[in-house]
Amino acid sequence: MMTLKVTRWTLLQRRCVMVQLAVATFSSMLCGCVTLEFPVRNILTTPEEIELGRELVAEIEAKETVLDDAAMQAYVQHIGRRIATVSPRQDVAYTFKVIDNPDTVNAFALPGGFVYVYTGLMKLCTNEAELAAVIAHEIGHVAGHHHGEMLTRVYRAELTRDFILELLGKDTDKNLQLLADVILTGGAMHFSRQNEWEADQLGIHFLFNGGYRPEAMLSFMQKMLEEERRRGGVWLPIFSSHPRTADRLERLNALAMQYPPDQRAARALHPDRYEKEVLRKLK
Repeated sequence: MMTLKVTRWTLLQRRCVMVQLAVATFSSMLCGCVTLEFPVRNILTTPEEIELGRELVAEIEAKETVLDDAAMQAYVQHIGRRIATVSPRQDVAYTFKVIDNPDTVNAFALPGGFVYVYTGLMKLCTNEAELAAVIAHEIGHVAGHHHGEMLTRVYRAELTRDFILELLGKDTDKNLQLLADVILTGGAMHFSRQNEWEADQLGIHFLFNGGYRPEAMLSFMQKMLEEERRRGGVWLPIFSSHPRTADRLERLNALAMQYPPDQRAARALHPDRYEKEVLRKLK
C-alpha cells in the first residue's frame, strides 16, 4: 500500500473539504439534530486528480526502477492504449510503464490515469490478453473515478475523527485517539469492495471491446491464486485490497460468459507475440 505524501495540494484540499463538512454540520444543527453527513462522493476534480497523480508519479519513480527496455515499454504502451481507447473516460491522458522488479507481482493505477505494471506480474501471464486484462482492470478504477472516492472516504474519516476528538476535549487520552484512528480510518486507503467489482465489470467490457478474449481476466486471476498458494499463502501485493474469494471467480466467469461464444472466440489471446515481446526477455 502506498503512503500519500502530504503536499500543498493535500493541505489545500483538506481545508476545502473542512468547509464543506462545516456547512453540512451547521445545516443539520439548524434542523434540530447533529449528524456527520458528507455531502460529496468525490472531492477531486479532474485537474486536481491529474495533479495528484503527477506528484505520485514522481514519488513512485524515485523509489522504483522503470524498466530500461524501450521495446517492451512500447509494447505495453500499445496494449494499454488499445484498452484505454474504449474507456468512456477520455478526460485524462493514460500512460503505461513497466517497473523492473521480477519478484513483485503487482500492478496499479494512480489518479489521473498513470498505470504501472511490474515485471514480476508480467512473467506470470502466458499471453497478451492476460496482461491486457490486468491493465483493463486498472483502467476500470480510473474510469470509475475510484481514486477520488477513496480519498473522499479518507478525508471523511479524518475529519470525523477530528470532530469526535474535539467533542471529547483537547486533553483526550491517547488511547481514545488511537481507538478513533482504528475505528474510523482502518483500511480507508484501499479501494472499496464495490470499487473492485465495478473495476472487474468495466475491465471485462474494455477487454472485449479492445479485441481480447474476456476469459483472460478469469485465467489471470486463477494464476494469481495459484502463485499465492505456491508462496505458502502469503498475500501478493496485487491482492492487498482486492477481494479474493471464490465468489469473485464466479462473478468474473459470469461476466465473461455474457458475450456470445462465437464473438469471444473471435477475440485475441496472442500467446506467441507475448512470448516474443515479453517472456523471452524476462527469463
